[in-house]
Amino acid sequence: MKIINGIVIGLLLGLAVGLWAGVNIGRDVPITSNPFEKKTASQKFSDKAERFYDKTRDAFNEEFK
Repeated sequence: MKIINGIVIGLLLGLAVGLWAGVNIGRDVPITSNPFEKKTASQKFSDKAERFYDKTRDAFNEEFK
């Protein structure tokens, strides 16, 4: 019974840690950061502006090779 109990506890802890890391990887933040922290409006704007700049630069470079 102790073996089954240990396996169940290990699976639950592994699931929790895996979910924590998976959410952070999906959000492109460090794995050890808080996955429930909301981004501020300025962070969201900065991320979108950076993506826009990168896509525009790539399109420009592709057009004028």
